[in-house]
Amino acid sequence: MLETLAIRGYRGFESYRLANLARVNLVVGKNNCGKTSVLEAIELLVTGAGPAVFLRSLERRGEVDLRIRDWSPDVSHIFFGHKCSSGVSFLLSSDEGKHTLTVRVLALEEVEEEADIWDPRLKNWLQGRMPEWEEVDTPMFVMSFDRGSPENRSVLPIMEDGSIMYERHPRFMRDGFSGAPVHFLTLESFDPANMGKMWDTVLAEGSESEIVRDMTLLNRDLDSIQFLTGAGHKGGILVGLRGGGRRLPIGTYGDGMRRLLALRLSFVGTANGFLLVDEIDTGLHWTVMEEMWQFVVELARRLNVQVFATTHSYDCIRGLGTLLQSRPDLTDQVSIQKVDTSLKQAVCLRGDQIRVAVEQDIEVR
Repeated sequence: MLETLAIRGYRGFESYRLANLARVNLVVGKNNCGKTSVLEAIELLVTGAGPAVFLRSLERRGEVDLRIRDWSPDVSHIFFGHKCSSGVSFLLSSDEGKHTLTVRVLALEEVEEEADIWDPRLKNWLQGRMPEWEEVDTPMFVMSFDRGSPENRSVLPIMEDGSIMYERHPRFMRDGFSGAPVHFLTLESFDPANMGKMWDTVLAEGSESEIVRDMTLLNRDLDSIQFLTGAGHKGGILVGLRGGGRRLPIGTYGDGMRRLLALRLSFVGTANGFLLVDEIDTGLHWTVMEEMWQFVVELARRLNVQVFATTHSYDCIRGLGTLLQSRPDLTDQVSIQKVDTSLKQAVCLRGDQIRVAVEQDIEVR
């Protein structure tokens, strides 16, 4: 597990630090303070941050569409100050340098023989896609992903205007390095088709009954969950209740049921890894917040998963504090990290402080 996180030069963070991280960490703060950027930084650091991971983070923000081959995202926005020129960089590290990632923009001549690998392929691809072009621009820079050794380095070509030209599955864009299992849960992850892919893993592991048991949080009579194989690209999910009868679509029981199932499935395949959840309480009523947090904390502890989640909701925070009032044995498992870019470090509240803040109705967002 990460105990600290240092961010320098990434998006809105010139220099920032999170400390005293726990197994389950709730990241709070005002709009546009960088909560999602914290989750992205963790994903880049713990996965080994190959270019494909980096591009997926851009896609989640809508800054690139990986389905469109000639989309040219401007990568300058990932650097503090929105600059993309030789020498610009960002650094991510944890646990006093135990894990590090440095992403630099380098001049073309600084990458030596690496440029010979991808540059001709890039030119050939561009000329093949657009044969009317007599000439194509040559990349001016390279974005280097470096974990501290030559074998743990990959590069991404950048044009003079800060844009990337890439293929959907470019051979020269290797993902780089194998890291811990990571799942980044967003609103798009609630789609039945994406959830169906996770369910395939559940079937392979034979853990359907475990998932159903955990899902009784929202309906104690829930008895079965089935994914339809013939429902087209959107998929379909049916829920059965004790006592038999017709299985009904999961939407019949409200959006909260579907969102809680997506949250539960997001733990599948992340044992001994990391779960990152943007807006963890979305679609869930305030009355189930305490149970949701018990659900998350106990799963994280059982599967040895470190969780980082964001919220804007005081109900979500209050639910966590209420859980800690009834389960003081969980106080060492959680933290709240309040992000405020006017400071150099997030304000950390550990479990006992969260409980007191909720008891005294102290605003901590």
